[in-house]
Amino acid sequence: MGVTRAVVFGGISILPAMLIGVILFLILGGANQDWANWMWFPCYILPISLIVAAGSYGWKTDTSVEVE
Repeated sequence: MGVTRAVVFGGISILPAMLIGVILFLILGGANQDWANWMWFPCYILPISLIVAAGSYGWKTDTSVEVE
């Protein structure tokens, strides 16, 4: 059940992670510039990190359910 929970948490966090990345990209002024090396962080590294963090949180907070 831990893998399923991790995949669900990671899958659900895709949209918020991309939204946070786009907002940070726009705040830093990336829409008015050509591609630069600093754009790796808001466009790729931050969203992937948030998705991985959500997946690992889902994996670690898994509790076993006992059926009576």
